[in-house]
Amino acid sequence: MILRPNKSLIEGKVKRVKRAADGVGADVVVDVQTCTSADDLDDFIGAKPGAELTLFTAEPDAIEAGKSYRLTTRVLGGPNGERMIVEAAEPKKKR
Repeated sequence: MILRPNKSLIEGKVKRVKRAADGVGADVVVDVQTCTSADDLDDFIGAKPGAELTLFTAEPDAIEAGKSYRLTTRVLGGPNGERMIVEAAEPKKKR
């Protein structure tokens, strides 16, 4: 099963970054503030404010627990299931 193109922008605070046991990437737990579609693509994640999401990142050193980010994400799928991934992480500027 290959999913059609999708992309979501998620703003939220990172609660945890847990590195994968095999040393490749990490799971990132985020408290969602907003979740919207990006680049005129469908928002497959559709998280509501206050929701907690676990996303995969291939670059765990780019994300720190306790900080707020604007995350570019997407849902990837194949014959073995789906995975929500982080494509880019931009720290939110303090006002």
